[in-house]
Parts: sequence; C-alpha cells; structure tokens
Amino acid sequence: MKVIFTLFFCSGIFLFGHSQTLDTMIDIGSYKLHFYIVKGMGAPILFESGNGADATTWKSILNNIHDATGATLITYDRAGLGSSGIDTNHINLPTEVKTLELALKKLGYTKQLFLVNHSFGSFYSILFAIRNRRKIKGAVFIGPALPCNYTKKRNKEGNEMVSTALWDRIKKEAAGLYYVLINYEKIYNLMEKKKFPPKTPATIIGAENQTFLKTEDYKTEWHQCVKSFGEQPNHTFVFAQNCGHTVWQDNPQLVINEIVTLYKQTNK
Repeated sequence: MKVIFTLFFCSGIFLFGHSQTLDTMIDIGSYKLHFYIVKGMGAPILFESGNGADATTWKSILNNIHDATGATLITYDRAGLGSSGIDTNHINLPTEVKTLELALKKLGYTKQLFLVNHSFGSFYSILFAIRNRRKIKGAVFIGPALPCNYTKKRNKEGNEMVSTALWDRIKKEAAGLYYVLINYEKIYNLMEKKKFPPKTPATIIGAENQTFLKTEDYKTEWHQCVKSFGEQPNHTFVFAQNCGHTVWQDNPQLVINEIVTLYKQTNK
C-alpha cells in the first residue's frame, strides 16, 4: 500500500503558463482545506483524487487541460491529506462532501461544475453530484472504485494485509486515508445503492493493468464492474490499453483528450 505524502505549500497567487493560479487554505470550521486552483472561464473542473492522494497527483496534466478548455481547474487535498487539516471526531464521507461545498462557496464557485475523479475519488464525486445534480455538467471517472468492485469483503482483505507499523505510519502521514480504511463499512453502506445522476453525461476510463490487485479473480471483478458502469445509459466506456491504475501517468494524452472532449460537448 502506497502512502502519498506531500510537504506544506505556502498560500499565494502565481502564474501557471499564462494563467493565474491560487494556492490557498480555506477555513471550513474545525480545520482548513488546501486548494490549488488554475483560474479560467466557463464551468470549473473539480478534481477528486484517489485514496491517499492529494492535489499534486493531477499536476502533470493540468497545463494541457487548461490550454485546451480555458476552464478554471480546481484541485484540493481532502481532509487529513497533503496540507489539509482534519477533525478526527467528525470525519465521514457526507461531512467531507459538505465541507467541500462550503469551501467552494467561500471561493465563489457556486454554479455549474464539471467533475473528474480517480479511483476512490468516485465515491466523493457521486455523492457530490447527487447533492448538486442540477449544477453538474458532466464527469470523467478514471479507474473508479465503486460498490461493485470495492466491497466490504475486499476492503477487509486489504486491511488485514497491513502491518501494525504501516497502520501507525498511515495514521501519522495520511490520516484521511486511515479513517477511510477503518470506516469503510459505513461508507459502503451509505453508497451501495446511490447512483450517479442518470441524466448527467459521463465518460468512464477503465485501465487494463490493475497491478495493485493481487488476484486474477479480483482483477476480473474490478474490470467487469467498471465496464458495466461505463455501459450504462448516457455513459461512454473507454478501455485504456497497456495502462495501470493511474492512467494519466501511462497515457496522459488519452485522459486529457477524454476530459477535453466531454467538457466541450457539455459546455457548448
């Protein structure tokens, strides 16, 4: 299990190519969330990282997406990851989505949004879209974790493989990941029957090589789940051949193209 850890960013405004960027901490009550934003026009694109990852995971593709769309790009560190704080007494999926909504409101992003997510970030995007269905123009899911491929059984199997020393390290360096893993049964029970809004167009990218999955039956189970999601009405399934779980690292142009294509289709 890889624990992704990042150093603190100082808040400020910088230049990103020819665009203005904002690197800031937003107070949402009992802690602050770290945001890195590339300013633009039109519906902003909100990125949700995978489990244990923070805003920096998207850095390598932001420039090209911004150049092609001109959109505002919003990346952030979820609670207990990267530079964001955490309230360990009130950490759960619904609360995290509500605090994200509060932070976006403070930043002035209260209208339409386009969503991009990776892996476990799909749970956040789905719940966010359900709560804000009239605002969501479209979404791109990259190797999404879903109730049909990340079951309570699979989470339990993964947790049992983690040593006590690694649990201690995860709790210290990536508290947000720690609380997701130990509380996943509650997350699953919440999300098991929730559906991404069917009228919202979505592109689902499934990776061929899921090397982080240790058995062939789980790889098959994961792929079938993602493909089934991608074949639902108003969805488009894209198979990322020869790519691992973080598809944009192996084939950045594929991911950039799919984001740009759907964004332009939904923002005419």
